[in-house]
Amino acid sequence: MRGCSRAPVRVDPAGGGTDAPPFCTEYGGAVVNFAVQRHAFASAQRLEPDSGIILYAMDIEQGATSPSVSSLGDDSHFEFIKAFVTRMVPEGDSLLLVTETDVPPGSGLGGSGALGVAIVAAIDRAYDRERSPLETAKLANQVERQDLGYPGGDQDSLGAALGGINLLEYHQGGSMTPHKIPVSNDTLRSLEHGSLLVYSGAAHVSGSIHEDIKQSYVLENSPTVKAMIELRQQAQAMAQALESGDLAGYAAALGESCRQLYSLHESCDSAEHRKFFQAIDDYILGGKTCGAGGGGFMLIFTKPGCRNQCKRKIEELGGLVWPVTLDFDGVTSWLDTPFSAEEVEHFRHLASV
Repeated sequence: MRGCSRAPVRVDPAGGGTDAPPFCTEYGGAVVNFAVQRHAFASAQRLEPDSGIILYAMDIEQGATSPSVSSLGDDSHFEFIKAFVTRMVPEGDSLLLVTETDVPPGSGLGGSGALGVAIVAAIDRAYDRERSPLETAKLANQVERQDLGYPGGDQDSLGAALGGINLLEYHQGGSMTPHKIPVSNDTLRSLEHGSLLVYSGAAHVSGSIHEDIKQSYVLENSPTVKAMIELRQQAQAMAQALESGDLAGYAAALGESCRQLYSLHESCDSAEHRKFFQAIDDYILGGKTCGAGGGGFMLIFTKPGCRNQCKRKIEELGGLVWPVTLDFDGVTSWLDTPFSAEEVEHFRHLASV
């Protein structure tokens, strides 16, 4: 059988960045994130012996093939997916892994975190392994941070694995406690109705931004540390506002979180996003650039009765607008009928081009 999975991407309305070391271990952090119904998908199928490894990403139309796990190599081409196969697939086994995502690269929505979680879940399903959502997130994050050496925290993987609305509390010393934020149905529906995801077309490169933040962090009287402390406080305030149904308080924390995100480092700021924010200011209660900043999607919360006006203004500027529907499932996996021999060879051909 074929192991299949999906994992939602996340938005991080408050506290993003405080989940990354060294701040989270030295000061403690707090992140509010929502899983939304845009997904990463993976399908993993064990193949007959000596069939080799076949990897293919449908959304970017790129792939890789290898006679074995050990010969996948560590070159930069397709290194992300290769790293998961190297970690999870025993030497001597043959596997076909096919992936796709609903979000563009550089979206700021934690797409790589969601993809990593989906890959772990699909391979686990193919091998009939059991792993909790937290364990799935932990392994996916280890591959990114340890095996690949990518900078950042773990809120992307956690949002994808856990689903729903979470407050992630990071404690001094390195531990983390996830909390589901209890939100009433009325608050949830109003939150979804007023929220929009906006893409200006300007992508970001989170790795370089994280490096900029790291260098600024160690400066004496670092503005980065001050901004992170404020980001942590805004996440805590936002969690309380959501739990009490105070959406005005939520919107205030959303807007302040954006200001503090831009204060982390100048590379987090975005002239393109500021142009959009200025154009829709009369129609929104608050908004924030998602992820590390510098581009990608923006999450906005519109004033009552202004949703369509806001949407039209964004589209006039050439922006893409998505509605926001939350995903409370988190990572899910299932078994499906296997790819046929002809389909396997088709993916082998695509991956070899």
